[in-house]
Amino acid sequence: MTVGFLTNRCEFAEPKRFNGKGELMMAAIGCILWFSAIIVRLSFSSKPWTVTERLVEATSFVIFAAVPIFFLATPVGAEFAKRVLLRNNGLWFQTLTCLLLGLYISLVKLLALNPARFSWLKQFDSLIVRNYFWLNVIFFLAGVFVVLRLTFLLLELRDRRIYTKKHQTIVTFIRRNGQLISFLIANFLYVSLVNTSLLATAFEAEYSGYFIGLSYVLIVFLMQLPIVRTTSPDRMMVFDLLLAAACLLSLFWFSRPAFSFGPFISLTLFALVLIYGTGLGRAHFGYSFAVRKADVFYAAKLIWLAIVLLVPLAFLLKFAPAKAASTFDLKALGSNALFFLSYAILFSFRVGIFEEMLFRSGLMVFIRDQLQARSAQLWDRRQLVLVSAIVCSIIFGLCHIGNNPGTGIALSPLQYKAIYAILATLASMFYSLAFGETNRLWASITIHGIVDTTAVLLLGASLVVPF
Repeated sequence: MTVGFLTNRCEFAEPKRFNGKGELMMAAIGCILWFSAIIVRLSFSSKPWTVTERLVEATSFVIFAAVPIFFLATPVGAEFAKRVLLRNNGLWFQTLTCLLLGLYISLVKLLALNPARFSWLKQFDSLIVRNYFWLNVIFFLAGVFVVLRLTFLLLELRDRRIYTKKHQTIVTFIRRNGQLISFLIANFLYVSLVNTSLLATAFEAEYSGYFIGLSYVLIVFLMQLPIVRTTSPDRMMVFDLLLAAACLLSLFWFSRPAFSFGPFISLTLFALVLIYGTGLGRAHFGYSFAVRKADVFYAAKLIWLAIVLLVPLAFLLKFAPAKAASTFDLKALGSNALFFLSYAILFSFRVGIFEEMLFRSGLMVFIRDQLQARSAQLWDRRQLVLVSAIVCSIIFGLCHIGNNPGTGIALSPLQYKAIYAILATLASMFYSLAFGETNRLWASITIHGIVDTTAVLLLGASLVVPF
């Protein structure tokens, strides 16, 4: 099948500076939509949430996810990131994040909200020291500060090497890199205590903390290898993939205690360190939510094509339960439009934004930059978009191979995993083409959300629902 009619502008191939038109307004709309969708979704919950619980949950997502992600994707946000948040190795960002987390934890605790809704409340009772809630909160906030600062310290290594001389004493080495070494040690101690139950025996014994802590040490080591810097600094280097990995690893600091908005703090870190910290800028990563008329029509076309291709294929490959075909009811969809819309928004924002920033603004941009940097001749715009999209989509599909079938799936686990990877790869091609054509994240995020919502609500597919 030719995709020539889907690759006309190919703005991703030669990113142009964003004009910023309407981006602040879109940031405000995004925050309102996210807040409203959570309120609507929780009102449909089988286990009713109180009004206070709904407001606290929705507000926490606006503060820790919506505002930073959408605001940073504007000219004002970009300037704020450069002038304030990146100064002193991200000190203001780290301090503000810890203060807001402390305020949020205190508010939920003092309001005595239901631990069944906010599971992290009980986890704080035995996070490190058993039956000392507030002491554990202090340890947690200190751990968050350490992991957020550590990533900015790693960013410093982009322009210099940890080894400045061939023959230097250990004392000189420690003196020149004392802060980095101190934070690596503190980081290892915190994550080891939290994830290994060395002190607090309330959790099951497991040893992931050691591996997470040591992975940062490994990243620092790999950052010194010449091969990670062979690309010019005006493009993404292998070094930058290591920075992205460090941002992703910070997810573990919010998995215990399990904050539902935790991944977006890591995503904000990704935006600050990769997009602004490296100096490559928003346009280079397609980090914009500006909606243009031409992009709307293009996204609508891709959504239609994605559903026409993926829905019959899901039934043919038995990815969806057999009963889903008989229960596919457009009338029911119309009567539950608000419910469907809230699902689509939350899939777009809570799954789409996270995965699209990492795979499109991260991986696909890296592939493009490497193709351009390592080729002796100029790439055709279409070829560059298509090759980047195909490679990115294959990796995206393989990353979903760990999903297991739910009830009503007439496939073995192995068959299901293989088919899941194939469908995820095909779906990713639509996301990648949207990003390749527009160089704007919003288009791929919207398509991603609608495809996932269709798979869950209309086909009954056993995708992981993120709420």
